[in-house]
Amino acid sequence: MSSSNGGLSSATNGRSGSTGSANINLNLKGQERSIAAGPGAGASGATTTSITHKTLPDLKTQRSNSACHAHESLSALRRIVLPEKPPEKPLSYAAAQSRVLGKEAKEGHLVYCEGRLHSGPLQSLIVHMVPTHEYYPDDGFVFAFLLSARLFVRPHELLAQISQTWEQQDVGAGGDAVDDAGQVPGRPMLLSINSASPLTQRKGSATAVSASSSELEPRPQQRTSTQRSAQYCIRLLSEWIEIFPYDFRDERLMQQVRILARKCVYIDNSLGKQVSRILQLLVSRLTSLEQYEEFLQTLTSEEASNQQQQHHHHGHHHHLHNAFQTFLGTSSHTNGASGGGSASGASNSSSSGHTSSASTSNSISTTPQPDEVFGIMDMCPSCADLAHQLTAIELERLSHIGPEEFVQAFTKDYQQQAKDGGKESSKGKGSGGGSLNDMKKTRNLESYVQWFNRLSYLTASEIVKYPKKKQRVRIIEYWIETARECFNIGNFNSLMAIIAGLNLAPIGRLKKTWAKVQSAKFSVLEHQMDPTSNFNSYRSTLKAAMWRSEGATEERERIIIPFFSLFVKDLYFLNEGCSNRRLPNNHINFEKCSQLAKQVMEFNEWKKVNCPFEKLPNVIAYLQHSAVLNENTLSLASFECEPPENTEEKDRYKTVKAETKQQLLQQLQEQQQ
Repeated sequence: MSSSNGGLSSATNGRSGSTGSANINLNLKGQERSIAAGPGAGASGATTTSITHKTLPDLKTQRSNSACHAHESLSALRRIVLPEKPPEKPLSYAAAQSRVLGKEAKEGHLVYCEGRLHSGPLQSLIVHMVPTHEYYPDDGFVFAFLLSARLFVRPHELLAQISQTWEQQDVGAGGDAVDDAGQVPGRPMLLSINSASPLTQRKGSATAVSASSSELEPRPQQRTSTQRSAQYCIRLLSEWIEIFPYDFRDERLMQQVRILARKCVYIDNSLGKQVSRILQLLVSRLTSLEQYEEFLQTLTSEEASNQQQQHHHHGHHHHLHNAFQTFLGTSSHTNGASGGGSASGASNSSSSGHTSSASTSNSISTTPQPDEVFGIMDMCPSCADLAHQLTAIELERLSHIGPEEFVQAFTKDYQQQAKDGGKESSKGKGSGGGSLNDMKKTRNLESYVQWFNRLSYLTASEIVKYPKKKQRVRIIEYWIETARECFNIGNFNSLMAIIAGLNLAPIGRLKKTWAKVQSAKFSVLEHQMDPTSNFNSYRSTLKAAMWRSEGATEERERIIIPFFSLFVKDLYFLNEGCSNRRLPNNHINFEKCSQLAKQVMEFNEWKKVNCPFEKLPNVIAYLQHSAVLNENTLSLASFECEPPENTEEKDRYKTVKAETKQQLLQQLQEQQQ
């Protein structure tokens, strides 16, 4: 498998004995691009071959032909192989905020191709974003421009330009000039809006209000043209907050929101309540994000603690099962003491179990017995229920990924800012230069990728827990059935994570165990997720799931959770194709931006699905908090399950033991310092 298959190449080859990892990362800059060009390259190659057979002269009868004849044949071949340039599509032009297309190109006009916006100067695109009393930008344009405009202008600068352009249009139409305080010079302020930022309100007693977009629309009433323009302006602000709420963590953007809101409320006093509802909705969204980020920080701390415990235990035990039993004390014995999987026991293990059991773990030094091992099968015997809980976790994590993260994760500007962020911050936080604060961090996207890796290693860790082959066969078949349930639901990310875990080298090498596994179902699943032909089988299945979702009559039929690594990779290559967004005439290539926006918009719809399954808190806590073996510890556990059989495995065993010892010594030195 190519190394570009989302980090799964080594994992998928695991059962053939190679050592590998299911880890996936977002560092795609240096990867090969074979996955993006797979089918296309194959088709092109096939076409060239067929033409060659028809055009080249027969070698048996043409050996005596002159060089001139050979040259003529080659020229004919080139004429056939080289594709003709497609006819250029006619272009049309229109001024910003106008839908009247013409054939005459003028400076500052937007360029259209077959009725779709093709390109335009940045300033004209910004003007095209500004509503008037008789114009409002299309929804597709709003989403695509807000998604890609951050590559050329910071969000707070964009809103400032929109506000300034809108006010100039309003004054030109006969409205009153309004200053940044929201009042006309010489007139008293009719309505004051609380200037506190939602970032400040959340820490007070603000009540989170769940308002749908329909609630944000004002009641129809008679308005002047200026009032209608103000209404549309608030509507644009509402859509921005609804689609890209994370932009508004920037206080500079919130300052522009307050300025624009005051101007609109002065023009139409009835918009005050609508503005309040919008801000309360923003408070709710940002509060939810803060809580989720705190949760992610807890998971990160727990993972670091678990890794340290694994290295520490291996330094004090010579036999792996003794060390692994000690390690199990941090996750399994705490749960097992609570009655074999009660909700209270699992919840405790997810928070305090790691520290409470660590103090007594050194006293455990016996090989684990079958009835002492506590795993996911004991807590959740039903494979269908486990698939439901995995889907609940996936949907929850998807819901917190901002659409702008896909653009920011792959842009070269963002990568450069990441390198220069420290330098800029050292010069002063108040500087207006580029910094990481100007681009939202992609933490939610990255944590979702980390969840895939965790589930893969959790799958493998649950298998090597068991010293007896019969039990390992049972847990493998348990995971296979869970993966099949995920497939039926439409949860392709968990499905691939489980397949990756089962194909990790430490699990794939357990030949005696796999010989007893009824693996027919697993073979079917592997075929569905086969990476050949650029994951052609999976892509066909995904299309079928999308058709099912479009005609869904119940919530569970709407579920589409894509194989996220491949989805991100597709967006990456599309983003690379759109990287040259500036055309020679300095226009923004908006057609490319629209293509990227279309893919991201589909994802936005997928993540809005509410989980239709009953949540089991103890199972969810176990899946997200239980300790997971790292690569070296997993390899050692595998060799204890089935000893190394050949020279390669014996060498691997020695290498892993040496690396584990070295890591332990480094930790001890760090502690002493």
